[in-house]
Amino acid sequence: MDWQGLHRRLEECAGSDPLLDADIAEAFASPSAHFTGSVEACRALVARALPDWRLHVGFDAAGVFPYAALSRGAQHVEAEAAAIPVAILKVAVAAVSLPPQEPAPAP
Repeated sequence: MDWQGLHRRLEECAGSDPLLDADIAEAFASPSAHFTGSVEACRALVARALPDWRLHVGFDAAGVFPYAALSRGAQHVEAEAAAIPVAILKVAVAAVSLPPQEPAPAP
């Protein structure tokens, strides 16, 4: 999968994009959905594709730009976008592009 290409397309996405939705479904081996226009579809995608990650969404300090963040242990990714669904998709793509997390050392 060309995760960098998908990330570039999300950087340019300002809202609903059916072609991008189809490519996201394929990339995540997920049923088709209106990802770029639906917070619920994006949350379900993250829950299914990244079950060990914790998703947080909100707005920047000025209350203008939506952002999303994904965290798992010491790993953390975040992104802003014109719309919350796109921000969620950007962090999901970033999360799958990270190297695998090292297991915690035994006590």
